[in-house]
Amino acid sequence: MSQVFYKTFYHIVWSTLSRQPIITPEIEKVLLPFFDNKTKRYSCSLYGIGGTENHIHIAILIPPAKSVSDIVGKLKGSSSYFLNKELQITKNFTWQDGFGVLSFAEKDLKNILRYIHNQKEHHKNGTLNEVMERIETDI
Repeated sequence: MSQVFYKTFYHIVWSTLSRQPIITPEIEKVLLPFFDNKTKRYSCSLYGIGGTENHIHIAILIPPAKSVSDIVGKLKGSSSYFLNKELQITKNFTWQDGFGVLSFAEKDLKNILRYIHNQKEHHKNGTLNEVMERIETDI
């Protein structure tokens, strides 16, 4: 089988249902290792994750043979199931339909990660990048 070279980086953002502030510190603590494990299982590489109590940002490399929508759907669905059924941290953790996605070059990874890791500060200080915060719910 021939090998394929790719560097398809994405900054993806999605929110909780109705932007409910339900991503508690306890949930946040388990989401990072969960998403890291899941992305590896889907042959993706997770570079960073961050967010606030009502939405999440990830920087991820997705192989070109994989659909971004499919990967996001699997991450959202499996994380809800994990939190509600397996860990039973909550009984009604739900993500909203839709997501926002931007592709970016490897040279921008450092800046994207800085933005993702400082989400709480950006929201507190009003230093948001509106393009990177956009979530489409009617996809």
